[in-house]
Amino acid sequence: MLTANIDFLNKFNELLILAQKSNSNFADAICEFLVSEYELQAVVLFKVTEENKFAVLGKSNGARKSFLKDSVFDCQACKIKNDTLNKFSFNSDSECELQTTDFVIYEACILLKVNYADKAFLKLSKKTPFTQTDKSSFEIIGDFICSLLKIWFGHKGSSEGLISNIITDIAHELRTPTNSIMGFASLLNEDNLSSSQAEYVTTLKENAFNLLSLINDLIDIAKVENGLVKTVPSAINIRTAIEDIIKVFSEKINGSDIEFLLNVEKSIPDIVKVDAQKLRYILLNILSTSIRLTEKGKVSISVSLPVANKLHFRITDTSGGLSAAKVKEIFKPFALSDYGYQKFGNNTGLGLSLAKKYIDSLNGEIEVASAFGKGTSFSFSVPLDLLSSIEGHLSALPKPTKKNKVLVIEDDYATSKLLSNYLNKWGYEPFIVNSGEQALKLVEKEMYLAILMDIVLPDTNGFELIKKIKENKLNKNTPVIVCSVEAEQQKAFLMGAVEYFVKPIKYKFLVEVLASYRLKKDSNILCVDDDLPTLNLIKEAISQSGFNVIAESHSSQVMGIIGNMHLDLAIIDLDMPELNGFDLIKQIKSNPRFSKLPIIIYTGKENYQEEISKIDGLFSDLLHKSSSKIEDLADTISQMINKDEDLTPPEEIIKQTDVTKILLVEDYKHSQIIVTRLLKKNDFDSIVVVENGAEAVEQVKKQKFDLILMDMQMPVMNGFEATQNIRTMPEYKETPIIALTAFAMKGDRERCLEAGATDYIAKPIDSQEFIEKVKYYTTKN
Repeated sequence: MLTANIDFLNKFNELLILAQKSNSNFADAICEFLVSEYELQAVVLFKVTEENKFAVLGKSNGARKSFLKDSVFDCQACKIKNDTLNKFSFNSDSECELQTTDFVIYEACILLKVNYADKAFLKLSKKTPFTQTDKSSFEIIGDFICSLLKIWFGHKGSSEGLISNIITDIAHELRTPTNSIMGFASLLNEDNLSSSQAEYVTTLKENAFNLLSLINDLIDIAKVENGLVKTVPSAINIRTAIEDIIKVFSEKINGSDIEFLLNVEKSIPDIVKVDAQKLRYILLNILSTSIRLTEKGKVSISVSLPVANKLHFRITDTSGGLSAAKVKEIFKPFALSDYGYQKFGNNTGLGLSLAKKYIDSLNGEIEVASAFGKGTSFSFSVPLDLLSSIEGHLSALPKPTKKNKVLVIEDDYATSKLLSNYLNKWGYEPFIVNSGEQALKLVEKEMYLAILMDIVLPDTNGFELIKKIKENKLNKNTPVIVCSVEAEQQKAFLMGAVEYFVKPIKYKFLVEVLASYRLKKDSNILCVDDDLPTLNLIKEAISQSGFNVIAESHSSQVMGIIGNMHLDLAIIDLDMPELNGFDLIKQIKSNPRFSKLPIIIYTGKENYQEEISKIDGLFSDLLHKSSSKIEDLADTISQMINKDEDLTPPEEIIKQTDVTKILLVEDYKHSQIIVTRLLKKNDFDSIVVVENGAEAVEQVKKQKFDLILMDMQMPVMNGFEATQNIRTMPEYKETPIIALTAFAMKGDRERCLEAGATDYIAKPIDSQEFIEKVKYYTTKN
């Protein structure tokens, strides 16, 4: 007995050493350990992904060969993968879709809650049935396995991991006070300050911004250490990407002080796949360091492809160089702070530390060489994927450039910087100007998704500026969103603004507003006209407005083309030879998919009044080519696309049968627009929208819904209370309720699930994740 215990402890100690060293064979070793100790046939260890699927970490020798490391599997029959309450869950189910061996034997599943973020899943197979004694033994060994996995995952392996965990948990609490300081300092700057007071406030804002940048880098380092940062490859042109970065620096420094030299090897394809966001951060920080060290001289960037799947960068400068001791510690936080060079750009002192961690996370390498009088060189490599021929063709196509561009007109530096940071984070491309004059120059050249502006500007009256923007041909239909300390909403709305935020800005609402307009820009518009010059004019007008166009000159082919497409609007001529517009409209409207599709008739046909009565009620508007300019058509298109969704009244939905009924509980108008538009694009048309929890409780008493989408922060009755009330109703005990929460923080998910929610989605909503979950919960039964 003593010998057996010693042997067990020795094996466990070996596993502990592998875990502490983050050894890649650890997962396989733990599977073999379980096979030998519990007389099992095979064991597979998975990590449960965010999508509740199973990613293979390791397996024993007896397991199926198809369980390759990092491959992902799913099991629709699994009864324990959604368990968020128990630390240990055991189940043996013959319907399980994950079979560890090719033999017909007994199998069991174990779900282990490793920590607040990670769950592990063990699949075990045995020649004899699993007993209650087996379950008790696995529950005991489960605690040991969880301890080992915590170490291996990097959550409890060292004090550094523990600190990183804390920083990740309190990220929101770290950022919020700094954002508030910047916001209130901006407000203070609006007052009539003396020159010395204004200087103090400027210094305060600059230091707050520096602190926020430092906090952001610290949080990102913690996320990398905790394994929370994913690699997201995207197709980019390396030369263009580097030239854009050089341009950023060139605009901020004296061109005569630093000369940039760029050499990209010709063997590198025009388009490659890398994690562009991380690569940009790495290059920004290394170049920032080189400029900081050089002050005056040359900075050279060379890019080569020494092997097929690795991109190599070398950045050299003509600085005075660094000592060997300094080179050795260069990636430590604030390693260069004692050099006294002026800080450049966003280099926080943690920039190089984070850059190295990003390179390590990408499985790359970095080296630094330097000597006094010979400058400093950074050499690093990152893996890349070469594009397939199809991806290459797609990447070569012209990219839409208008849908995500946002013009920001703001003279306060801190506010404009905050807006820029948020817009970049949300996936928009911000263009920042600080005067009305600069803004008018840009709107003459470019169309924007939205314009964010302050009313108080140094060179012009903000209301007059709105008027001039609305008179501009390119941007007259662009939504103008005002963000100002002045509470003059009515006047701004009269001038054409669509939203008004009183500073400090509530960013959780701003992101919803922008998302609703971006979603509208993704509208699909069908255009049918047999006259090719007219068709091309309409097509150009639609494209210039930023919408997607499906143009067709052969009316007889339209029904075959649109098939299963989602359409938001159709523009149809009446007088066409193959199939006239009257019959085409009837055919389109006879398809249930397009029964509510708004149709604009744009025709040159004369004497159509008698025939038009036959399709009365099947179209939304009629414009005659002889009396309507193409600009009038563009205005009508924008008005139709931007109007609120037409929803079926709740009393009509009550009468509907054999449809999926969805209740959306959301108080914010733009969130309503986003969700209903996403649902309708995916053929969910029976939607009831209410604005608070009390109204939701009343609605569920009147009719049975198949899915409830519940915002958790609402007036009158919040989502937590509403969910709890609904769960007390017998007919709603099993109904899926998806909680929606803005700017989710630690603990929100658990709180929602405890209230009775089935699942949880954080705002701003990821459209793909949202629709996947809606489809899952409306089809699982």
